[in-house]
Formats: sequence, C-alpha cells, structure tokens
Amino acid sequence: MERKSIYDYFFFGTAVRYLQDVEAKYPIFGGKAVLANIDIFLDELDQLGLKVTSIAAFELRGFKRKLSKIKDKNSVLSEEQAVELNMICHNLRRTLEAELTTLEAFIVTPKRFDINKLLNDIGSLMSPDIFSELPEIVRYDFTEAGKCIAFGRPTAAAFHLLRGTEAVLRHFYCTLIRRKRVSPLLWGEMTKDLRKRKTTKKHTTLYNNLDNIRLSYRNPTQHPEAIYDIDAVQDLLPLCFEVVSKMIKILSKI
Repeated sequence: MERKSIYDYFFFGTAVRYLQDVEAKYPIFGGKAVLANIDIFLDELDQLGLKVTSIAAFELRGFKRKLSKIKDKNSVLSEEQAVELNMICHNLRRTLEAELTTLEAFIVTPKRFDINKLLNDIGSLMSPDIFSELPEIVRYDFTEAGKCIAFGRPTAAAFHLLRGTEAVLRHFYCTLIRRKRVSPLLWGEMTKDLRKRKTTKKHTTLYNNLDNIRLSYRNPTQHPEAIYDIDAVQDLLPLCFEVVSKMIKILSKI
C-alpha cells in the first residue's frame, strides 16, 4: 500500500483540464504555462501509477519536444498548435478514463482516536516517554495495531495489542523476578506469581487489570472463531496502554 495525498489527484486534474481547454495565445513558457502543465501531467502519470496512459502519451511527449525547441521564451501557442494539443489530449483522455476505471482509492474513516496518531504516532496515545522505553517488538506491534484500527481491521489490531502487552508483561516479570520463575512464561501464571512475591505483590490494581484483559480479551482472541468489531478494539487499546504504561513506570523506579 502506498500513501497518496488527495491533493495529488486534484493537482493532476487541474493539469488535465488546462491542457484540454488550451487555446491559441496561451504562453508556452513559464511556471503556469503550457510546457509546465504538460510536465505536471506526465510526471503525475508516473507518480499515480497510471502506466497505460503514460505509455499512450507518446504523442504528448513528441509535442512537448517540439515546443521545447522554440527559442523565443515569450512565444505563445498558434491556432494550429492549440488545435493539435487539444486533439492529443482528447484522444489521450479516452485511455486515461479507461485506466482509471480499473483503479480504486480508499478513504480512512474517522475513529475515536485521531487518525494521524493511529497511523504515524501511536506512542502519543500513551503516557509521555513510555513508547520509547518499550522493546522493539512491542513498538512494532503497537504501531501495527494503530494502523489496523485506522484501516478498519479490528481483529488484527486486537492481536497486535495483546501480543505487545504480553511481551511487556514478560519483560516486566523477568526484570523483577530473577529466581525460580514460572515456566513457561504464561500470562496468568506470571501475574499469579507476582501476586505471591513479597517484593511485587503490592501492585494489586495492575495485576487485576492485567487479569481482566487476559480473561476478557486475550484468551478469547486465541480461538479461531473470535472476531472483534471496531468498537471493541477501541475499548481494548486504552486498557492495554494503561497497564503497559504502569509496568514501564514501575520498572523505571528500580
């Protein structure tokens, strides 16, 4: 998937309209003149991935070469040149319209969380300075979760949120517990062991919240038939981020 600004399409459209409507006495040279708009049109064909139309634009490229050879930079289009350009663009538009019918664009719809943060700065939805302290795999999972929510893939988002949260719990547990760790490092067994230890049992609210996430979200997600909707995963995100932030803050005081 490639990110494109809607303005790119608008900008491309202005060049198409300009070249279709061009008339005699239009300036050939200059920032908003004929050659500049031809360049915009041809460049945008490549930028927007319109390969068929780009191949079909050989006549337009030939016309551009002829104009480029004109010495007088104050020159304007003649009637004959204007008619030729109109015809080239009219014929090329058929190919453009045909190719455009094979393409689709998708618009990201609003979510409860700011779309730009979901796509580009998921860490800003956490407590300050938490995201940078997370293990690399957790940063990856939470970044993917934000994108999945933005693009309306809630079950995938839940997977990444829960996997990232469990990874932080393992990091938290292994940092605090040096001897006689539970094996394997399962979510429920880790919180149970943390509740028993003299030095760690005080964080009861954290363990209660972790167990709630495990029972309400993590365990059901392991079953193939579990499917999340976009509201459920947006409920889950702040729950995960809260416990993750709490664990990192506790570790920072060690």
